[in-house]
Amino acid sequence: MIIKKINNNIIFYDEDIGLDVNKVINDEVYYKYTRSNIEFINNEKWIKKHFFRKGLMAFLGDKYIRSFFGLTKTRSYAEFRILDFLYKNNFNTCKPILGWVTHQNILFYRADLIVERLQNTVTLAEYMKNHASKSLFVNIGKQIAIMHNLGVYHGDLNAHNVLVRINEESLDKTSNPTIEVSDIYIIDFDKSLIGMNRKIFSSLMYNNLSRLRHSLIKLGHDDYLNKYWKSLLEGYLSRL
Repeated sequence: MIIKKINNNIIFYDEDIGLDVNKVINDEVYYKYTRSNIEFINNEKWIKKHFFRKGLMAFLGDKYIRSFFGLTKTRSYAEFRILDFLYKNNFNTCKPILGWVTHQNILFYRADLIVERLQNTVTLAEYMKNHASKSLFVNIGKQIAIMHNLGVYHGDLNAHNVLVRINEESLDKTSNPTIEVSDIYIIDFDKSLIGMNRKIFSSLMYNNLSRLRHSLIKLGHDDYLNKYWKSLLEGYLSRL
């Protein structure tokens, strides 16, 4: 990973992306301050994520307190590092392009991350409005297990952070296409952990499963869960 300091920005990226980083960071399209969490850029081939606080600290907006531990503890760097590790291990997730932190003053920083957009995918929440099948749940379980075997715990595994690859058959509401494990992607690794031993942190890993189940219940998919949740667990256990 390459790390550069340009003005009050610290930028990080892989050298194989083939970008003129100085040009990118000075391009208003990429670097402009925005109130949006997500923007599609570069002819909608990339997604720019601007980090915002949630919960009790939401009053700070997009300002994060600078850590004594430096860059490695910033939100965008931490997510870039996990995505980079997963992508290079052939895990189904989005490719990280580059990220940066902007030091506002001695106390606060802002964080941004650019990733490659996954084409022809929809969120699991969107997909399940029309489809659900045993193969879908089995292969979601397998993909979660692959993530855990790589030592990664997801910070918020819900139905909006699982993507399903779609095609014309998938868009046909009268059909129920067979889903392969290669059709399942997991994204948004903010607040996630890496280097976790699956056996030692087994209860933590299972929290990912319960969080996903809870999100599907909130979306009103109790019937599908009663029918297929066991299949997800079978898929999960088959890859451990």
